[in-house]
Amino acid sequence: MTTCAGIAKEIERRRADILDLSRRIHADPELAFQEVRASRLLQDVLSAEGFTVSQATHSLPTSFRAVARLSADRPRVTFTAEMDALPGLGHACGHNIIAAAGTYAAVVLKSVIGPEVGGTIEVVGTPAEERGSGKVRMIEDGVFENSDVVLQIHPHTLDTVVGQALARRTLVVEYFGKKAHAAAAPREGINALDALVLFYHSAALPRTKFSPGCLFHGIIEEGGQTPNIIPDYSRGRFSLRADTRPKLEALFEQVAALAQAAAAATGCRCQVAEPGPGVTTFRRNSVLEDLFAGLFEDRGRPDPRKIRESYGSTDLANVSQVVPTIEPLVKASDFPIHTEEFARDAAGAGGERALLDGVFFLACGGSRILTEPRLLDRIRRAFLETANAAPNAAG
Repeated sequence: MTTCAGIAKEIERRRADILDLSRRIHADPELAFQEVRASRLLQDVLSAEGFTVSQATHSLPTSFRAVARLSADRPRVTFTAEMDALPGLGHACGHNIIAAAGTYAAVVLKSVIGPEVGGTIEVVGTPAEERGSGKVRMIEDGVFENSDVVLQIHPHTLDTVVGQALARRTLVVEYFGKKAHAAAAPREGINALDALVLFYHSAALPRTKFSPGCLFHGIIEEGGQTPNIIPDYSRGRFSLRADTRPKLEALFEQVAALAQAAAAATGCRCQVAEPGPGVTTFRRNSVLEDLFAGLFEDRGRPDPRKIRESYGSTDLANVSQVVPTIEPLVKASDFPIHTEEFARDAAGAGGERALLDGVFFLACGGSRILTEPRLLDRIRRAFLETANAAPNAAG
């Protein structure tokens, strides 16, 4: 049986390679759907370690699947590798750490696993987590249908094994008006920027109108070309989030009504669209949480069951609705994610410690799942026991 002590030793032996992979991805950030170099780099590492590598789905060209089959096909332990960076911030969400941890967890586990162990170890490269919800498309394309468990770590500002995620839908709101000279003929124009600003104020400022657990935020993407021409077109992109799916649906209807009301008030035409699939809340698994909490404590990270008061959204939550999934958070920085400081720390000492610990957590967790059939049975039972909660959270 593979031991965590053997995994720790193998991680230390490969320490330089693990850190180098993360640093190279961090130094060359690529946006959602454009992770060409990161994807190729990860595939090259896995191919060199004897994994069979192929594209995971044709709908996402930068996706991949790397498979190492042991003495039997099942169980199948899937590690995911997020790759995309943030506009203007680079790897301020630490996807360089996520990608390197998932990749080397599989490599390390394959290196130390005993020949008597059955199952499949795989890495799935998952594009466009930050913008585009790539894993939702991958679910639709059947990428995870053979997975018995999906494991991923995420660098953060704290240590916790508790999965929390807000359901989210993204809206693009467009207004269409009429151009005119802003000073010489103002009455001849219909100001599309006025409509967008009115909508934004009506939705963003009086936030107390929304139910507790609901959030609205966004940006103006286009609002005109020059001050002396009344804008005939404006566009904004907005995120709607809630801690349950029913709340999110109600929030969507409320915000869409506000968008139309702003159009009516300004004489503009309004168009509301969703540019991609939404994401759901996280389906927690108590057995996986217990497993990883013990690993955190073994690695000197105490109190790993913290509940966060505020948190974001992830397309991995959709995966958690169809297969047992966990995404423990590993402290990498004292600064919040999606900041310049966190981006810096994602390639610093804190991020590198989180990466090495993350490889340990994932590889040890995967080892135990492959070698302890009763553990996997308990994970499956815990997944089924939460089925009654799934309709409120389904994406």
